[in-house]
This record gives sequence, structure tokens and C-alpha cells, in this order.
Amino acid sequence: MEVRMSRPVLGALLAGLMTIGLGSVTAAPAQAATASCTGSVSVYGALADGRLTYSQIDPSTGDRIKTLIGPDLGFTPKAMATLNFNTVLVTDPGGVLYRVDIQTNNLSLGLVGPPVQIGTGWTHDKLVYDGHGHLYGTAGGVLLQYLVSQAKPAGSQHIGQRVEVGSGFVLKTLASSGDDRLIANTADGRLLEYRIDSGGGWSSAQLAASGWSAFDRLVSPGGGLYYGVTGAGGMYWYQDVDPDDRSGSDIAYHNDDPVDASGWTQTLISAQPETATCTSGNYAYVLPRGAVPRSELDDPHHDYAAIDIQVPTGTPVHAVTRGTVSYIDGGFGNGIQINGADGATYIYGHLSQRGVAAGSTVSPGQYLGESGNTGQSTGPHLHFEIRIGGVKHCPQRMLLDLYDGVTPQAPSTLPTSGCSY
Repeated sequence: MEVRMSRPVLGALLAGLMTIGLGSVTAAPAQAATASCTGSVSVYGALADGRLTYSQIDPSTGDRIKTLIGPDLGFTPKAMATLNFNTVLVTDPGGVLYRVDIQTNNLSLGLVGPPVQIGTGWTHDKLVYDGHGHLYGTAGGVLLQYLVSQAKPAGSQHIGQRVEVGSGFVLKTLASSGDDRLIANTADGRLLEYRIDSGGGWSSAQLAASGWSAFDRLVSPGGGLYYGVTGAGGMYWYQDVDPDDRSGSDIAYHNDDPVDASGWTQTLISAQPETATCTSGNYAYVLPRGAVPRSELDDPHHDYAAIDIQVPTGTPVHAVTRGTVSYIDGGFGNGIQINGADGATYIYGHLSQRGVAAGSTVSPGQYLGESGNTGQSTGPHLHFEIRIGGVKHCPQRMLLDLYDGVTPQAPSTLPTSGCSY
């Protein structure tokens, strides 16, 4: 059985964010995608009635490709960790650890025999596998590490070398983002990263000080991609452009374009580790991808080299590249100018509100504010133009390339005429 859930229109979705309490997540600004991601995102889950689920997500767009519902595991799942595409570890409330061997294709999800009991005493409230031989779990606030030596472990001979990493790990969720790397959120909304060294020592970094309290479940397939599920069943996705820098300042937020606004009713989810790869880019598209059709991006401007994109007031706008922000007013109303690191100047006109301070430095895809109808404007739209040495260049080709996910040509090579009437 394949289950597909519809994606609501943007307006209804944004209204729904506040209804389900996700307003706390938006403490960090919404951003557009800033990197090209490939591979796959495979998420296993367990429903409250014990049935297994499998979902596949496109890492580059956040679109859920499919969800399959499988058989009842025969017990109530408590914690889950995915070892590989066909093998999941699951515990029950009594501390029994099972190996679940999975058989799936495009249309069905099944088991290769009943779950195999491989251990007892596994009273962990969370389990996660890092894809490099280490299984992590928490129990009573203690973080534990185990060595997994087989793709399909049969018992303690294949899962052992227990190491007590540390105490005080009182976490709402736990996921692995890579080799001996963990991410977690806390009840007070912090997003944290932990790194464990070869001797069992650990260090932590705070990726976000607030805004992540709504998530009851969190997974990562690698590549700096994070997926969170709220208590109301919405799954939202995020992209840490540089997951090695131990900073969350470059996390791209996709709150206006979730995987699904509702429907994720699994009590547990677990992602196959390190199956997605993202490559950072120097440029990002300036609007949410679904804000306007692609055909709107080659429209001529009315009197000079620029473009007016008709979008409703309140549509998020994003930085096209890295640069320094200044404000530009006059006919542009609430305008923003980015002095790009590439030598070009980018102007965003007629915003309803600005979301970044003058003098700040922004990254590709960072939230700048929201479109509007201020200044010399006859209707809600985003005015976008590119200047180099005071000369205006047609932005249409760049916008089309960014919409298509390809590297745009250098701004200096864009034409200076032919894009107006």
C-alpha cells in the first residue's frame, strides 16, 4: 500500500504553521536552498500500533516521493536505529533489542521473517547509528556508545565495547549527522551538535539558541540535511550549508515549504545514515520555489534592465549571494541593496518589511524580508535588479538558472539591454 499526502497551498500552509505551534521554529529566518543535494533520504518509522513504515524524500527539493506502510512488528517499539537500507534495530519497553530485516520495493514494504531478538537490557530511550560502526543511545541522561561489527548483528558478539561517553544528556531528540557526530534538540528549543573522539571524549556546539522546541523527532541522512517532525505531525526540513563549521548561522530554513504539513503520525522515525550529499553554492534563488511559475522569470521590465516579479505581499525573499546589506529607499520603498562579494550590486525593491539589519553580512539563500507594495509601486511584487559599476544588467537569465538549480553565468556577462519594453 502506498500512501501519498497532498501539499497544501502556501497561504494555507503559513497559516497552519501558527496553528500547530510551529511559530517557535521560525525564530531563525526562513531561507531558500543554498546547495545542490543528491543521493536519497530513506526514513523508517513505526506507528503507534506497531506497524513499520518507509518514506523516501528528494534531498534537493524536500518533496516526499512515497510512503509505504508495512506489517505489524509484533511488539510496541520504543527506540529505533537504522543500520542500512535493509536492517533496522528496534527495542521494546521491556528492554529487548530486535533486529528487523526489511524487504521493500516501489510498491510494498515487508519483513524477511519475524524480528530477531538479539539482546536484553536495552532500556535506552533513544538509539541512533552513525553509519561508521558506532551505535549511540541515551538512558537516564547518560550517552552510551557501542561498536557494531556486522551489517546484520546476531547478538552481543556483534554489538559490544560499551563506552559511557558522559552524563547530562537530557535531550528531546537524538540523531546522527555523520561519523561520530550527533545532533539533538532540547525542550527549551536549542539545537546542539556533539562530536565524539576516538577515546570516548566529547565536545558540543550550539547550532541554534532557540526555535527548535516544536520537534519531537529529528533525523539526518547526512549532507547537513536535518528533518524534524512536530507533535502535530508536520515534517520540516533544514540544510546546514557547512556542517563542519560547528555554526548554525548558515542553516537554510524551509518552513514555507515543508516535506508535509501534517500526516507524520509515526511514534518513531530513523534515517538511513549518510545517504545524502550536498555541495555548497555561491548563489541561491531569490524566492520560494513555488512562489511563481518558471515562465514568469524571463518577463521584461517596463523601462530598463531589471525585472518585476508579481508575488503576493508577504512572500519571503532571499539573498542571491554573499554580501553586505544596505538600505535603499526612495522609489524602492523598503528596499534592500546587497553589495555582493562577486563585485555586483543586487537591489530588492518594494518590500513590505526588511528582515536584516543594514551593515550585516548575508549568505546565499538567507532571508532578507518579505515582498510588498511600498514606494513607487502599483501592485504587490518584487523588483530585482543587478548593477555592476552603476550599469544595470538583465537578471532574467540568472534567475532562470537558479530556478533550474544550475550554476548561473557571471553577472558581468549578463546583457545590459533587451530585457525591457
